[in-house]
Amino acid sequence: MKIIIQKYGGTSLRNLNAKSKILTHIKKCINEGNSLVIVVSAMGRQGDPYATDTLIQQLEKINNNIDPKKKDLIMSCGETISIAILSHLLDKENIPSEPLTGFQAGILTNNNFNCSEIINIDTSTIMKYIKMGKIAVVAGFQGITKDNEITTLGRGGSDTTAVALGGYLGAERIDIFTDVPGVGIIDPTIVPYTKYIKNISYDNMYNLASNGARIIHPKAVLIGKKFNIPIKITSTNSNVEGTLISNTPDIRKIIGITIKQKGENAVLSIFIDEEYNSILLKDLKQFIYNNKNILDLVPYKKKISIILKEENISHFAQNLYDHLFK
Repeated sequence: MKIIIQKYGGTSLRNLNAKSKILTHIKKCINEGNSLVIVVSAMGRQGDPYATDTLIQQLEKINNNIDPKKKDLIMSCGETISIAILSHLLDKENIPSEPLTGFQAGILTNNNFNCSEIINIDTSTIMKYIKMGKIAVVAGFQGITKDNEITTLGRGGSDTTAVALGGYLGAERIDIFTDVPGVGIIDPTIVPYTKYIKNISYDNMYNLASNGARIIHPKAVLIGKKFNIPIKITSTNSNVEGTLISNTPDIRKIIGITIKQKGENAVLSIFIDEEYNSILLKDLKQFIYNNKNILDLVPYKKKISIILKEENISHFAQNLYDHLFK
């Protein structure tokens, strides 16, 4: 029995109905003979009625000084709403399912409220429903302490939930569905025509995620590496191969480009094969020569960072990408 974990983010869950693209992915996975566990985030993004930030604002309207336990209670509501609605939609499609909150799914955390760590997962409940032929629809981002306090895992916590569940369940793979077709060489909101990476190692993906690539949370990558379980980043809205994160070594000279804010400035980092360092460094020095917006150029073994004023980052990033890849 192959178990596949599918994780859907907030934008994938907007306006769930019989025409929702996620149903295509769910039905395809089932028809291939897999047992399926689905992990969901809160629906939508800031401004949408059930998004996490929108829920937090309900407390902030009263007072910004919020008890962390109460904040976790309200933050966990978004994912709870998502599991109920998605499971109801699956019922309508004659697909047996069971919605599970984090604590019902056996996710035990420490008591570091608002940014808890998973310390164990009792998979017996999920396995019970899998053996019954049901899809377990699990609320991401949340768990429970040994004292039965509801906790949340911090930003990107649904990624963490999905990969941790995959590890504890011995899943074949985790599929993380997003609004882009995979991991881009650079943020596609800055360079829309960026190329997408087919395969990337855990270590390189962790480096990209830790330095500004927001496609997956760094914690989730580390958990994937710990369990040696492949993670696929792919699109909800189209049938694409996506990016596979695994222990396969990378053979590209340029691994990826990240952008991270640092005060009033931005740090653009180019992650590279170490043997390519001196060649690229020489090329970059020529490329940025006399560019007054560049504040510093910092070489490391496996990356080269360029520090520049934030207001100039988009134009510079596009020019740099074109220089390196066209």
